[in-house]
Amino acid sequence: MGPRYASLMTTSPRIPWWMACAMAGAGGLMLAVWLAPRQDLPVIPRPAADRDVLRIAYAQMVVVDPHRWYFPTPAQNQLILGLWEPLIECDPESGQPMPAAAESWHWSEDRLTLTVKLRATGRWSNGDPVTAGDFVRSWRRLVGHDMAGAIVLYPVQGAEAVNRGTAAPDTLGVEAVDALTLRIRLAAVRSTFVAELADPMLVPLHVTTPAVLAEDRSWREPAALVTNGAFRLIRASKDGFRLGVSRHYRNHPAVRLAGVEFIRADTASMARLLVAVGRADLTHLSPGVPPEGWPTGRAVTEATELSLLISSLDLNVTRGPLRDVRVRRALALAVDRSEPITGEDAGRFVPAYSWVPDMPGRAGMALFREDAAEARRLLAEAGYPGGRDFPVLILPVNPRRDNYPFLQAWTDRWFRELGVRTYLAYEPSDKRTSRVRSGNFDVAFNGVIATVPDAGDLLGIFAHPERFNAPHWMNPVNTQLMAEANRKAGAERLELLEAFERHVMAEVPTIPMLFERRRTLLAGEVEGWYADPLGRQALKRLALAPLVPPTLGGEEGL
Repeated sequence: MGPRYASLMTTSPRIPWWMACAMAGAGGLMLAVWLAPRQDLPVIPRPAADRDVLRIAYAQMVVVDPHRWYFPTPAQNQLILGLWEPLIECDPESGQPMPAAAESWHWSEDRLTLTVKLRATGRWSNGDPVTAGDFVRSWRRLVGHDMAGAIVLYPVQGAEAVNRGTAAPDTLGVEAVDALTLRIRLAAVRSTFVAELADPMLVPLHVTTPAVLAEDRSWREPAALVTNGAFRLIRASKDGFRLGVSRHYRNHPAVRLAGVEFIRADTASMARLLVAVGRADLTHLSPGVPPEGWPTGRAVTEATELSLLISSLDLNVTRGPLRDVRVRRALALAVDRSEPITGEDAGRFVPAYSWVPDMPGRAGMALFREDAAEARRLLAEAGYPGGRDFPVLILPVNPRRDNYPFLQAWTDRWFRELGVRTYLAYEPSDKRTSRVRSGNFDVAFNGVIATVPDAGDLLGIFAHPERFNAPHWMNPVNTQLMAEANRKAGAERLELLEAFERHVMAEVPTIPMLFERRRTLLAGEVEGWYADPLGRQALKRLALAPLVPPTLGGEEGL
């Protein structure tokens, strides 16, 4: 099941005086660029040392600990997946799992035990062989600490108990059979589990790494952070990270970059400016950042991809009129998803008419529509013509979120078309969470993000009513369909998942409202970029085109 949103913060040590001076100079240059006339600015020539180095500007926090989970930004994913290699990668075209650190895998007959064979060629950046024990060590660390991301291992036998402190880490259902064989025992059949092994949090850890991460030694001793990915850590500071190619990486000759630099920017606008003036080659646009208005003539393109994130209006099916499926359908039909998507939001949000968006290997379905006349008919049939005698719906709102215009537009539509009134209850986050968990609400605005490019992941939330925000909603038909889908593969499995989604959406325990697009700015010389719905583009697949000397006066630069 996709996780809910969370966040963490980190700190970093002081930096040497000479680096501070260098950064001050760079900051002065950027300030001059910012204050200069916003057109025809020169492009900063690429330094010789960065000839084949991809430079990524980022504004949100990035850390080198793969287990310090927070909202999984593309820059965070790419840093971890550049330094480490998990067992599995997901094919960008089909979403299907492909071998990475693993060479092969097979299921037991009951599909509760997965045996993974590692590549004999896997090597750490110090030359040590990568072993099954390195994965066991990493996963025990993840579930044995108070880490929010441990939920990704909950399908593994004993993981939840270990994470909650009621069992010892060595009871986790994972073992190293030998140096190259990893055995994983699941608590229940789960067809998406192999693809879930591509998660950045499930990378292995070298025997020395837990201590290095605990002591924050990578800031002052980058080489002490031993990793098994295509790149190794060369430099780390509060201003970013520098990676070089690992000569011990199992597929080292295929890596086309000489390195990667992650450049910390104070704001998303500054990150965008770094790309415009040639200091960076790539940045992921944050919400609200306009797509155009370049102050230079640098060739830059914008790539977009539909992320696997769904925002929804969850309905409490245990309260009042919402117990009637006709009422729930009326609310879903009456709402106008497109109305509040204006201005800068138009490039970010997409109306959602199903629970699962388009994804590799599976197109989304249109299971909802907007039909106010049918909504009024259903509401009248349920005994509330024109909204007469319909109680006020309570919708708790987190005042720290910027979703008020959407909620106001949608609930106003309910009033205009159905005569249904809604009370937007502004409450602190903890109080709102408590209200939703206790069931003292009618409608709740929530978001779910997938952890794998598989429809079963997003749909799996309905198989766990204890974790779904519309309390106590469940249906035995859904339980049976998901159980069958978990034991199938290929087209037969997709058919079962489609039937599952159709059945759930017909019951309307939640109303899908918005999908979200991810936007990336790329310099013209970046080659090999591809769409990934989880923002996990593998840097080892990218390259930089041969450089063209920059020109001034608004003509095309790099």
